[in-house]
Amino acid sequence: MERLVQALAASMDPVSLMGRIAEQACAFMPKAEGAAITLLRASDDSYVTVSAHGVIADTTGFVVPNQSSFQGLAARERRPKLLHDGRVDGRLSPRVRAINREWGTRSWAVIPLMHNDIVIGSLLLAATAPGVFDDADSDAMVAISEFVSALISSQSQLSTLLTNVMTDGDERGRRALTARFVASVMVPGAAEVERLQAGLDALLAEREALVAVFQPIVHLASGTAIAYEGLTRFPASFELTPAQWFSAARRVGQGVVLEHAALRTVLAAARSIPSDCPVAVNLSPSAVLEPTIQDVLAVQDRALIIEITEHEPFPDELAVGLKSLRERGIQVAVDDAGAGYASFAQLLRLRPDLIKIDGELIAGIDHDPVKRALATALTSLASELPAKLVAESVETASQLNTLVQLGIEYGQGFHLGRPQPAPTLFG
Repeated sequence: MERLVQALAASMDPVSLMGRIAEQACAFMPKAEGAAITLLRASDDSYVTVSAHGVIADTTGFVVPNQSSFQGLAARERRPKLLHDGRVDGRLSPRVRAINREWGTRSWAVIPLMHNDIVIGSLLLAATAPGVFDDADSDAMVAISEFVSALISSQSQLSTLLTNVMTDGDERGRRALTARFVASVMVPGAAEVERLQAGLDALLAEREALVAVFQPIVHLASGTAIAYEGLTRFPASFELTPAQWFSAARRVGQGVVLEHAALRTVLAAARSIPSDCPVAVNLSPSAVLEPTIQDVLAVQDRALIIEITEHEPFPDELAVGLKSLRERGIQVAVDDAGAGYASFAQLLRLRPDLIKIDGELIAGIDHDPVKRALATALTSLASELPAKLVAESVETASQLNTLVQLGIEYGQGFHLGRPQPAPTLFG
């Protein structure tokens, strides 16, 4: 076994080795839909994900504190730990429960990795259904974890890494070197993740950093605005577009946190808009199911539309989770229909009040018969639900004329009105 470990470690670079381990952990445990390897970093006493596969493949570079993480709990008890539902388990922080919603994961099995009888990280298995793993699964993975630890300790670069990680000295330069080593050797994307995390922390720390603007949703035949979509604008100094900000926040596990901040910004700015004029707010499925966000929405004394964005799959419980808000008169819209996760089947399950046609389908619709056919299909579906159909990204008079001819009643886009601050619209 020792010779085998040495041969494997010598044949692969550290990054490829860790990636192969995560991939094969899923293959060995068919119940697992994803796997990750984390290492405990002494520079900040946190677990950093150095490789990931399957449903959690995008979590590479993700960092969680040792003391407040499930990995840390398994390490302190020095035995595998099972998590049956990561969306509701009280042992997880609200942030991590929200992250499970974003990742679509529910079941975890966490096995500590040991080196010289010291915890150096963890092997994590994940699945999208609750209660997937049992004690027999974790017992089987213990042997795998021992093999993984042996591979790590036999790899010369990883041995150097572990020496640095497990040295908890007071010299700040050495601790900083450890963090850089982890980022550059083990997790090439971690430096970018940490940069994004620092930028996000700075953004959220500035109370006035986020600004809201509003774009009209227009009745095409009359040109009358029937509602306004609230959009968040970010400081130009951060050099990221709004879409990039929300993507970065999801990448570092703070997507719901940023959506909550953006929601509060939009609702505060919407006070200048008459309360009987609906204001649309954008929320992902994970965010709209978060109790704290639902509480914010429930106490609003104004007409509201929740636009469900398409950046993640719609969970099965989404329609039920929105029921109490809809009973309060809040309407639901599906954003970017025809693209991403906003499929016809999801429209039928959710039964939204508004369907917004993705802007990619509107671009060139005046010249593309296939796009016109799809828009016609959406028109028929909307009339049967029934739901208002809104064309997004209407940019030209020719597009507008085509949409009217197709029987689409509502639209939004620069040709119909640009996003502006509320006081400009209603000053």
